[in-house]
Amino acid sequence: MAYTQIRYGIMGAASIVPRIIAGIKESPNSRVVAIAARHLGKAQAMATKFEIPTAYGSYEQLCEDEHVDVVYIPLWNAGHYPGAKLALQHHKNVLLEKPFTLTYQQAKELFTLARENDCLLMEGQKAAFLPITTQVRHQLLEKKAIGEVCGVTDQEAHPGIEKIPWFHDVKVGGGAFYGSAAYILEYLQLVLQTDITAFQGQITHQGAQADDQTQLNLQLASGPLASVFMTTLTASLPSQITFWGTQGSLTVPNYWKTDTYQITTSQGTNVFTQPQKSEFVYEFNHVSELVLRKETTSPVMTSALTLKTMKIIETLYQDWYPEQFKNS
Repeated sequence: MAYTQIRYGIMGAASIVPRIIAGIKESPNSRVVAIAARHLGKAQAMATKFEIPTAYGSYEQLCEDEHVDVVYIPLWNAGHYPGAKLALQHHKNVLLEKPFTLTYQQAKELFTLARENDCLLMEGQKAAFLPITTQVRHQLLEKKAIGEVCGVTDQEAHPGIEKIPWFHDVKVGGGAFYGSAAYILEYLQLVLQTDITAFQGQITHQGAQADDQTQLNLQLASGPLASVFMTTLTASLPSQITFWGTQGSLTVPNYWKTDTYQITTSQGTNVFTQPQKSEFVYEFNHVSELVLRKETTSPVMTSALTLKTMKIIETLYQDWYPEQFKNS
């Protein structure tokens, strides 16, 4: 490629799109050149508002656009697999939002298709690229700022998403865990540079509806135990993850988008901050750099990490909803 900016096409006009556009605009090596929605009018309205050159009324038209280098996909959860498959079949690089797919098999198929077509396929995981995430990893693993990490507790409140029409249908990727599981499962592995070796969980739900709360217990290969609680039922729970060490603790609020964290030891509490305009810019910097270098795999968000995560998610849902997942 002779140019230095990667051109993004956005598949869908979801509520997250304005924040995505802000992140791309902040990235020096990225720009949005097209957007597509199932209804042309919706795509045109979004294109006009955010000064996007081209709007399409179908996803296939977007994938046929020779001026699009990467297709970013923030569709509803059940649309991730067919949307990514369509883009890859048109030889487009793909940045695919969480949850990557609904099943482990779908994820495997997409990575195989990406390799066959020599395309980059990466799971969207903005937390992996935040400056704070790098600092937290350094504090825990290199500086040993809280001694040896022996445990982790994570609590997350995601109120409001239950208002999404399909949220209560687990067959299309509804549920508290489906929507947010990849964040914590991958964050733990990336920050602590370890694997999840054992897991079990419980959920609450109404009748046959998807889960509205999840309690998860994890064993990490490096030794620590982790406890995760997710809820969509209250806004009063502060979202934060705390790493407990032999000499103190490190707490990160809203770890998936944060610009701060704090360390508490016998010497007191220190707060660290890293101001940022958009939590998405670092992820797009990474993807664009990969495409400019004609690389088709990310050394951070690897296919192995995504597949491990999908296997955990699928296994748990098979246990919680055996009838709906008996053929996955």
